[in-house]
This record gives sequence, C-alpha cells and structure tokens, in this order.
Amino acid sequence: MDMNWKSLAAMLPVQPCDELKRDVLMGIYDMHDLGGDLILYHRESVGLADEIGQIMDPQDWAHWEQSKKRRWGARCTCTRCGEDFIAGYVKNGIVLAEGPDGQTYDGYVEQGPDSTVYLDGDEAVCPHCWTAATVTRRSELRQGRTHQVLQAEVVHIERYTAVMYWMVRRWQDADGTDTTVFVPHAALIVDEEGKLRRFRAELHSGDVMETVWLPCAWSRDPMQMAYYSWEAENHRKMGGWTLAYGPDLAGHTGEKTALDAYIGADGCWPGAYLHVWERYPQVENLMRQGFAEAVVQTIDRQLDCAAYKTDLCDAPPIPWVDWTEVKPHRMLHMSKTEFREIRKKNWGSEDVGCWDRYRSQFPMADALEFEHCREHIGGKAVGHLLEMVAAGWEDLAPVQVVRYLKKQDALQDGVQLLIDYRKMLRDAELAENEETLWPRDLVAAHERITQFWECRTKTSYQLGFTSTFIKYRELEWTDGDLCVVLPRTEEDLAAEGKTLRHCVGTYGNQHCSGKPIFFIRHYRRPERSYYTLQIDMTKAIPVEIQLHGYGNERHGDRKQYRHKIPQKVRDFCDRWEREVLMPWFADQKAATTVKKSGKLRADVGAA
Repeated sequence: MDMNWKSLAAMLPVQPCDELKRDVLMGIYDMHDLGGDLILYHRESVGLADEIGQIMDPQDWAHWEQSKKRRWGARCTCTRCGEDFIAGYVKNGIVLAEGPDGQTYDGYVEQGPDSTVYLDGDEAVCPHCWTAATVTRRSELRQGRTHQVLQAEVVHIERYTAVMYWMVRRWQDADGTDTTVFVPHAALIVDEEGKLRRFRAELHSGDVMETVWLPCAWSRDPMQMAYYSWEAENHRKMGGWTLAYGPDLAGHTGEKTALDAYIGADGCWPGAYLHVWERYPQVENLMRQGFAEAVVQTIDRQLDCAAYKTDLCDAPPIPWVDWTEVKPHRMLHMSKTEFREIRKKNWGSEDVGCWDRYRSQFPMADALEFEHCREHIGGKAVGHLLEMVAAGWEDLAPVQVVRYLKKQDALQDGVQLLIDYRKMLRDAELAENEETLWPRDLVAAHERITQFWECRTKTSYQLGFTSTFIKYRELEWTDGDLCVVLPRTEEDLAAEGKTLRHCVGTYGNQHCSGKPIFFIRHYRRPERSYYTLQIDMTKAIPVEIQLHGYGNERHGDRKQYRHKIPQKVRDFCDRWEREVLMPWFADQKAATTVKKSGKLRADVGAA
C-alpha cells in the first residue's frame, strides 16, 4: 500500500489547469482580489530650467545655464505598466498635473489650481497606462510585499478524485516588480475505502516543477490552516477560493461524495465538506435530494464567521440532521410525502434549522404545517414565535398566529406587530383577556398601547444611551445617498416613533441592552426620519430583528393601505450589515478574546 501511495504522489500535478490560471489572473488584475496596482515613489532632486527657444545666441545659452535650479521631485513607478515618470513631491505624497478633462500628466509640478496632491494610500491615475493605482512610498516595499490565497481545484488522478490546493502568490517589490505564481501547496485524495489522505508539497528549489509530494499523517483541511498574506489581520488568513467547475466524478472515488453538488451550490470549503462526508457518508443523500444549499450554508457560514481558532473544525457540525438515519426523509424527521413536497422549496440552512426547532417544540407537528407557516410569514418570523413559545407564551404557536393574522390581513409584518403589542400589554400590567390578547383590529390596538406608553411617566435612560452610542458609534456609515445614524438620547428614539407612527419610542431598554436601534436616513437630510432598523447584538453573530418605516408600512385614515420597503433601502441595509457590521463585530469579538486571555495570564502570574 505504501508503494501505491508513493507512486500516486509522483503523479500529482505541480501546476493548476489553464482555466484556473486564467480566472485567477483576471480576478487579481481586473478586480484587485489579491492586492491592487501601485504607484511607487521616492524623493529625487529634479533639475529645472527655462524653456529653450528656437533661436538662441551665446548670451541666450549663458542665461539658460544660469536659469537652472534644483527642486525636490518624486520619481514614480507604476507596477501595472512598469513605466517610470517624474512628479511633484510633498511630504508623504506626490503632485500630478491635471488637464481640464481630469487627465493626469507626468513631469515636475508644484501644488496649484492645475495639479492635485495624492498622499500615501490615495488612488491616482497613472499618466502612461491610465490605471487607478494606490500611491505608496517605495521604502515600504523595501523587503517586498506578498499577497497569498489558496485556490482549490478538483482533479482526477487515475481512478482517484483529488482536491488540489494551489497557493496563489503575488509579489511586489520596491523596483516595481509585480509577479504572480501558482505554488503547489496540498492535496486531499479520496481513497477507495472512503477515507481522506492528505499530501503536502515540498519545494527543494525555487522551481515549482521540481516539487515533491509527501504523504501526511493527518487529513486536515488545508484551508483551515493559517497562512501568510500581507493584507490580512496580523498577516494571517484562512480560507480561499474554489474553482466553480470540475470533472465528472462518475467512475472515480469521489463519485459517492456529491462534491460536485457542494461546489455547484457555491461551496467554498471543499475540504471541510469532504470531512463531513467521511464521517457521515449519508450526507450525499441530502445533497442529491434538494438540500445541497442548506448543507453548504451551514458549513460555510460557520467557517466564514470563525473569529478565532476554536471556531474551526475539519468537519463542521450540522445540528439539524439526524445522523443515525440514512434515508433523507428520516434524517430530517419527515414522512416521505412531506419530504417530496419540501425538497422542491429549496430550503436554506435557516429554514431547515427553524424546522428542527419547530418539531422539537411541537412533536406532533408535520413539515407541511411548518411550511404553511413559513410561506405565509417567513422563516424569521416563525423563529421569533418559537422564541416566544419557549419563553412561556404558549398561545403564540405559529399555526394559531398565522390563522389570526390572515383574518387581520397583516401576514407580512403582523408577527412583530403582535409580539410588540403583547409585550407592551404585559409591561403596562393591563388586564389580559381573550379580547385584548387577540384584538379585533391589531393595528389600532397596537397604536393605542403605543400612545399609552408615550403618555406614561418617562424614565431617563440618558446614561445608557450615551454608553450605547460610544459603543456602537463606529457603525455610523454612509454610501453617499443613505446613511446609518445612532440615536443620542431617549428623545431621539421617542421622536422617531412619533414621526413614523410606530412603537420604537418604547424600545429604550432594548436599545441599551444589546439590541440597538439604528436610523436609516437620507445623507442630505440626516435629521428627517425615514426607516428604523433594529439589530440583535447578543447572539453569536448580529441578527436583524426588524426594519420598518411609517406606520410599519401602513398608512391611510384607518391604515388600510400598505406599501413595501423600497428595494434601495433593503439593499443599503444588507450592504451595511455585510461590509460594516459583520467585520466590526468580528473585530470586537477577537479583541474581547485577547483581553480575556491577557487577564487570565495576569491572574496566573499573580498567583
């Protein structure tokens, strides 16, 4: 067997396929997926003189020689085109001449109306190739700068299926050199017994063609092993890219893995999926029977949101699957009839996770009953109701709530409206009977209880509002059109609720206890109420609770008309959560972990 694996190692490729190289290089140089282009500069003395005339006598030449003077300029190099040029120099930056059309020109120039100063980190347009590049002091690249990312590719080696991992390495140095190479890194091979075997690449020289593949004792996921990259936090990163297309797995050892279905559903951690399959081969049944998206989202979200090492796992758990079963409908605790209907719905990980909680809380319920509720009020709303039931509000079972909201014609946003109404009713210690618990007009009852709270004696939350603002003020953000604003005082929250005619004015306690309120405003009119967003910061990752506008999207004399949240607002909030909120939350989580570990070391040292 050892000889077979040694002979197989000798057959492993040392370079990726041409399609992968083409896609990766396009991503790097066209979309800057691995560092961007640079304009390198350093200070250099530049000789200046008056212009030479067409006809010059000896006296003119003597005057021209005397007009020569030296100035500090900047010698620049564009890493995209490799051309050198001269520009003006200022401390920590360069000066480029600009024409009326915005085009930049090379040559020494001083600050003025016809020139622009670009400091370190600013983007300037190269006057030769017209590429936008980052202005960077040449001395910062004296030791070079390396960007790296792993790229996974599925290949066949004889009858074996292998996932090859290539380290895509981009090197930039102070001379303007900008090169990208594909270095062999690791390989995961599925053997004939359904076991994973890992190989690592060893380079004995600078030539990748002389790479030697060596077998490893453990089949760890290469993407979950930290590697160096200049732009990453602490210069360490994990994860990578996965080639979206590969060979047909039929007739090879990967045929039963459903790895092609995982990658086809945009899975980015093929090694982690193979470890799940190695432990639970029946996962293939879910992947082939309509639940590939749910499996992919469960695995990838755990690894994408991993803030530190303990969050990583070669085979991430999938808690909503009963691994003691083999048949897919039994794995999800459904009947065959229910499964045949449900698999057409393209459930995601949140839907199937919600179903797992639903059947745990209502053992006699079936999946079609759950799907009926999910289709009418959405999986997120069903989850909120399950939380309420678990907290002791047994009468808020999803089936009963859906039936009630149908009569109210308030299916879309009625769940949050009903929950808010019930909580305010309880906090106000008002008599609870069948009429008040299930009002004939939910919108009107909600408005009455909201007005009751507005008229009640207010308790000052200013200290809590101030600390909340300090904690989350880094999340204020704008894209130039809309902006995210934090309330400063309780009065801000009350004014928002009064203007938009909803109950956010009563959310002071929630705002100050980990479920903050954010105002979505127009950037040009940040003082004017527009939409209100609430985020739950108390969970493992931030979760959006609700997003509402005027009257919770209802208007008219009796609020009989409703409208949808504009797609522009919805897209802005999604972009803010993805680009601002999630990175900030991960940084805060990492900082808290570092602080705790430092305190622990200090306590141990004191002991």
